[in-house]
Amino acid sequence: MSEFMVTPEDVIAAAGGLSAISGGVEQLRGHLAGCAGAAAGTPADGAMEGLLGHFSSVLPHFGLAGQHLGAAVTGAGAGYSLTDSEVAGACDGGQGGG
Repeated sequence: MSEFMVTPEDVIAAAGGLSAISGGVEQLRGHLAGCAGAAAGTPADGAMEGLLGHFSSVLPHFGLAGQHLGAAVTGAGAGYSLTDSEVAGACDGGQGGG
């Protein structure tokens, strides 16, 4: 059996990283558009145009998924934090065992 420890701070930090995916996706789209512009008039033009078209249709889904996942993990972090506080309060009040 495996065990692992999750701290509310770690979960909240992870959520921030996940939420940043959408910004990274927009930056990547800009970089790809620059590459496509550089390929204009060359034999790679059609391939770059197709690649950019595919990425442009898929990347927003990655960004949205990052936002949703970040929000879900933020909610989990808040839940962990609340539970952690309640357990600590119960232990400090002499109600918990140790």
